Amino acid sequence: MNKEDYRDKIEEHRQSFEDEQKEQQSLSRVSRMNKNGNKNKKPKDSKRKTPLMTILFVIFILIPLTILIYFWKFYEPGKTIEQAEKDTAEQVVELDPSEASASDKDKDKEDKGQDAQGDKKAQEQSQKDAEKLAAEQKAAEEAKKAQEAKKAEEAKKAEEARKAEEARIAQQQAEAARKAEEARKAEEAKQNAKATTHTVKANENLYRIALNHYGDGSEATLAKIRAANGMSSNTVMVGQVIKLP
Repeated sequence: MNKEDYRDKIEEHRQSFEDEQKEQQSLSRVSRMNKNGNKNKKPKDSKRKTPLMTILFVIFILIPLTILIYFWKFYEPGKTIEQAEKDTAEQVVELDPSEASASDKDKDKEDKGQDAQGDKKAQEQSQKDAEKLAAEQKAAEEAKKAQEAKKAEEAKKAEEARKAEEARIAQQQAEAARKAEEARKAEEAKQNAKATTHTVKANENLYRIALNHYGDGSEATLAKIRAANGMSSNTVMVGQVIKLP
């Protein structure tokens, strides 16, 4: 039970007590009227006696209920009686129904205002979270684009480096081929410079010329002579000048 339930319970008992008091007063008033109307009866003591039901109500209901409420709601171990009475006086306050209604209305308005303010704050927080999420997504997309651009730039540089390397290798190969060709030509020129000439005489053939000049009439020697003179066969003519490499 909360404070409001205790308050309602006390108010209910108080109302019941007041109704009994009013009833007793009405009965007493009727008794007095009867007493005044009957002149033959002796006057009785006008002092109102305490009804039995009220005494029983106070003893068996109100006092135990008050003690129970005190121990249930306000009693704390180690607290003095003066402090408990002070706390009880501060906490248990009887309110007028109109004041209670106004207080409830004010509380409802305050709760509604707090709810509206809470909803507004929740909307603002939700909007901030959405903006933050959008900013994070935008930053992630920009980072992704930057990474892709970086990869594309690296791939472009790698392709350019590969092409440059291929061009360098091709240039080196061409240079090597050119040098080899120049060396071959230089060697041929050298051999041609060293080569001697021979004028074919009567009764001479290519075999005899090779045998006299090189001491060797093999096919290899004959092939060398033919190559130096651009000959396709071993046939020579009298007076022909041939190179002997």
